[in-house]
Amino acid sequence: MAPYTLPPSAVWFITGCSSGIGHALCAHLATHTTCRIVATARNPSSLSSLPSGPNILKLALDVTSESSIQSALAATLHAFGRIDILVNNAGYGLMADTETADPAAARALMDTNFWAAVRLTQLALPIFREENAKTGGPRGGMVMQITSLGGRLAFAGNAFYHASKFALEGFTEALAKEVPEEWGVRFLCVEPGGVKTRYAETSTGAFDVDRRNPAYRDPGLPTNVLLKYKESAEATRNWAEPGRVAEVLYGYVKKGGDMPLRLPLGSDSWGMQKKGLEEGLRDLESVRGVSLSTESEEQLRSIEFLQV
Repeated sequence: MAPYTLPPSAVWFITGCSSGIGHALCAHLATHTTCRIVATARNPSSLSSLPSGPNILKLALDVTSESSIQSALAATLHAFGRIDILVNNAGYGLMADTETADPAAARALMDTNFWAAVRLTQLALPIFREENAKTGGPRGGMVMQITSLGGRLAFAGNAFYHASKFALEGFTEALAKEVPEEWGVRFLCVEPGGVKTRYAETSTGAFDVDRRNPAYRDPGLPTNVLLKYKESAEATRNWAEPGRVAEVLYGYVKKGGDMPLRLPLGSDSWGMQKKGLEEGLRDLESVRGVSLSTESEEQLRSIEFLQV
């Protein structure tokens, strides 16, 4: 894939802009760049604190509604004629004991965190490939998935959140290998660690204690230890500010060049992922003999030859 170059006055279409990273990214782009911004939220009144002007379009968007998605994309093309970067940022958490989690709540989370990003990505591809070429600007674009450290590593009590983010990572990795290079479409999975957004408050606050089975109430169980830790000031002390995340993220994209598929953000995300990969490699080596025992001796000799 050719090195990425951010077009001048690029059009950013960003979901989940009422708060957190989405809001901070819109504010940074509006005040520090010449980019054009499409800021979206389920309730557009939540976007009132963002600057107003000809380079920012504020739209209502329910990412779980096909008609709402289609209307927002049509309004964007009418206003700016193209989309250069789709930022799938809308999402939330659901902390619960997996055994007793509300199935309806789990499905709703998957609809927002995974299926909404999938649908927007599907609809962005023909815009990148065809509509952008009509504007006289560069063909192609970037799909930026705001996933999480939780899209690479999992923690107790967050099974459905992790399922949504692992799914989005796998979907994006496969799609990145599927799209022809000549389309000029790039993919970036942004994997923040702790960020001072409403995520911790909403995911922990939604914990339904009335659904809990007494078998899970031992304070020493990992989910309960994590719940207790999240109540302390220590839990978020070293989390990143959304504004700093937005600044770093824009600088990374503006610099362009050769960009890997995944971008961990924060010392916690980078460090924990490194540790997880090292542990995974040790586990892989520990089962090598069993793994290779399904091959015949002739196949094993071929494998050993290829590895030399």
